[in-house]
Amino acid sequence: MSLDSSQLVTISDLTEDLGKKLVKIARQSIEVELGLRRKIDESLYDPVLDKRGLAFVTLEKETGSTTSLRGCIGYVEAVAPLSQIVSKAAIGAAFSDPRFPPLAKHEIDEIIIEVTVLTKPEEITTSNRKDLVNQVKVGEDGLIVEYGIIYSGLLLPQVPMEYCWDSETFLAETCIKAGLDPDCWLNSKVKVKKFQGIIFRETSPNSENILVLKPNQIKCKKEEILNL
Repeated sequence: MSLDSSQLVTISDLTEDLGKKLVKIARQSIEVELGLRRKIDESLYDPVLDKRGLAFVTLEKETGSTTSLRGCIGYVEAVAPLSQIVSKAAIGAAFSDPRFPPLAKHEIDEIIIEVTVLTKPEEITTSNRKDLVNQVKVGEDGLIVEYGIIYSGLLLPQVPMEYCWDSETFLAETCIKAGLDPDCWLNSKVKVKKFQGIIFRETSPNSENILVLKPNQIKCKKEEILNL
């Protein structure tokens, strides 16, 4: 059964304070799994966060003045309250991302946590597939590419900003993420969906200071190696 919009957390519902709570829920969820605390602080829960929502949690490891991806997991279906989605995504990013070994206790103080809350993905419909380039807004949209039940890839809206992609490159990279050819988006049998997001990010590991960012505020780090 589909949910109406009143049952979902919207980007406009989220204040800086609620974003800070989501980041802390993510960090404390990992700490519980590592045996560093007994439970998540109950003061972090809020009625707004009890509404269902969609989110990704990204972990970046800080080494000197640079950071590198350490895990990223999320949910694009509103299967639980946002607070639970963030908790599950954080645990998944820390311990279940197949690209990385499980997070160790000694790493927790080296990790910057970023929570991206998403809108519901909507399929882009067009009679001219080449027009998809004009319907994808870099700095605003994230993308999902789906083909059948096997192939699926997602890139968050901040990714094309980080790597200075135009919309065509963004479409191609999402196809590659799905395990398909770069031009798969031209195939009418391939579904292309877009969504928006707001980002809450620690300024440094375990910092009380949280950045609230729109994707178009993300700076390009073109010189870094892409490790998605």
